[in-house]
Amino acid sequence: MPKDFEINRYPMKLNLFYMYLNKLKFENWTAASAINFIAMKSYSYTCIPTFFLLSVIVITSAITRATNDDSQWLAAEAKALRETGWWSNYKKRVRNHCMWPGIRCNAGSVVDIDLSGHGLNGGITPQIGALSKLKLLNLSLNSLTGELPSSLGNLTQLAVLDLSYNYLHSIPSEIQNMENLVSLNLSGNSIFFMSSKIFNLKKLMTLHLRNCRLSGTIPPNIGELESMVNLDLSNNWFFGPIPSSISNLTNLASLFLQSNQLDGSIPEDIGRLTNLVALNLSPSYLFGPIPSSVSNLTNLAPLSLQRNQLNGSIPEDIGRLTNLVELDLSSNKLSGHIPSSLGQLTKLESLYLYHNQISSFIPPNLGSLSNLWYLSMASNLLEGPIPHEIESLKALKCLDLSDNKLSGSIPTQIGNLSNLTYLILANNYLSVRIPLQICYLSLYQLDLSHNFIGGDIPSQLFNLSHSTNIDISHNLLQGVIPSQFGSLTQLRVSRFPNIDLSRNNLMGMIPRISIC
Repeated sequence: MPKDFEINRYPMKLNLFYMYLNKLKFENWTAASAINFIAMKSYSYTCIPTFFLLSVIVITSAITRATNDDSQWLAAEAKALRETGWWSNYKKRVRNHCMWPGIRCNAGSVVDIDLSGHGLNGGITPQIGALSKLKLLNLSLNSLTGELPSSLGNLTQLAVLDLSYNYLHSIPSEIQNMENLVSLNLSGNSIFFMSSKIFNLKKLMTLHLRNCRLSGTIPPNIGELESMVNLDLSNNWFFGPIPSSISNLTNLASLFLQSNQLDGSIPEDIGRLTNLVALNLSPSYLFGPIPSSVSNLTNLAPLSLQRNQLNGSIPEDIGRLTNLVELDLSSNKLSGHIPSSLGQLTKLESLYLYHNQISSFIPPNLGSLSNLWYLSMASNLLEGPIPHEIESLKALKCLDLSDNKLSGSIPTQIGNLSNLTYLILANNYLSVRIPLQICYLSLYQLDLSHNFIGGDIPSQLFNLSHSTNIDISHNLLQGVIPSQFGSLTQLRVSRFPNIDLSRNNLMGMIPRISIC
């Protein structure tokens, strides 16, 4: 075997050789420099085969070409950035564009641009497409105008694109080339038309097109975005039904379709979206019952279906939604009774059932909702007494049961709700007396009007020193108006009186109220 090929006899020398190759790579040596370097060190490498020297020449030539290509690439990037005009105050003072505000580079290439809220105006120049290694582009909260350039489609490595709250319009068809896009936010622009090309972005996890003046129906092929986690199409002009294909988006955590003109029923298959944490379908023109499958959405925290035309009863199994913090079913046409399972929603903080046609009694086990701070069941057909278990709602700040058919006395236990600031029980059939216990609460509003409450006005009522609105009109109160009402110093003179004792059987005059 020729000596030149006995390379296994010299492992240490070959290792040193590869070290020098690495040195050539990092120092960007030319082929001539490499040969000179090897010649200088030839006393140490007399046994290195000739083809290795040829390899050095080839490798270093490739390195030289790559270096030249990189230099040209970086120069093209810098030129593209300069032509945007966004860094006009920096490009002369700081030559290295990687040092300009809002730019992050990796190995000399621009990978992130974040100029959110920087007062940018004018259009987005087509040269932005030269930044093909860009992974994040955030130009939100500026005053950019015009159409989105088709060259955006060149940004095939882009993962996050946020152009929200500008004055941009139209989505170029080339957006479909952004195959690595994970998050797209164009909210607050005048897009008008939802391009079908968006549905080719199979990696898309967040799509925010809020307040974009979009119209027409929600395209059925939205169900093709199976990676979607956050979908916000709210505050637009969409009409027609919610496409049933939306139930294919089983990774969805939030679905916001509120403030559109949607009609039809809520898809029964919506119960497949078991990862949903937030669902808002209000207000629109949705009708029909609330699907029973909603009770499968056990991760929901807020559920907002208010201001639609939903009918039927509240699903009996709604108590399965044990993570609910807010439930808003107000301003619909719901009927039937309040399910007792509502008492299982122990994380609930606000419950809005007002402006419906719900009848029957208030379930006593609503007293289990110890975290509840807002409870409104106003403008329904509720009847029977106010359950005394309401005293367990220690966090309650607002209680509105007005405009129902509730009867019996006002529970004295309401006086134990030390955090209560609004007590509104007007327009019911409540009777007997005003309980002394409520006179010691720090109420800002007390409305017991239009009931059948009798007896004297308790003199202790003047303890409501924080009150700005007291209405006990249209009752059966009798006796003399207490002079202590003059100490309600927080009452203000306004176009509408803050205190109303009219339509009772009272004697005397309302004392002069001190103003501060």
